[in-house]
Amino acid sequence: MRRRLVGSLVRRKPVTITPKDTLLQAAEKMAAENVGALVVVEADNPNKPVAVISERDIVKAIAIKMPLSTPIEAFMSTGVVSVGEDADVDKAAELMIMHNIRHLVVVNKKGELVGMVSIRDVLRELKSPASP
Repeated sequence: MRRRLVGSLVRRKPVTITPKDTLLQAAEKMAAENVGALVVVEADNPNKPVAVISERDIVKAIAIKMPLSTPIEAFMSTGVVSVGEDADVDKAAELMIMHNIRHLVVVNKKGELVGMVSIRDVLRELKSPASP
């Protein structure tokens, strides 16, 4: 049975945003890139993930009538849950269940941003037949 690595699920360059960008900018970027979450990085260090902003975060902000000009730092989820690119896909699934999240930041051994995987990516991989 082959070992299924999280890094193999990353299919595109990570879509990022900075804490000072607005809720509207985040929503526009998600729509344009067709993603459900963005990795938040500092403007001066685009390889270091500091948070995640998801569709759910934006919906919560809108529900309490926050202006779309509000910086995302007010709603982003800090305490990034990440997984190493060389971790097994089972580990990614375990982290998503444990933290009740649908997106997981993928990092390399240096803690630098590699990408993001969604619950859909993980389920698709776990459901696919393993090659010998």
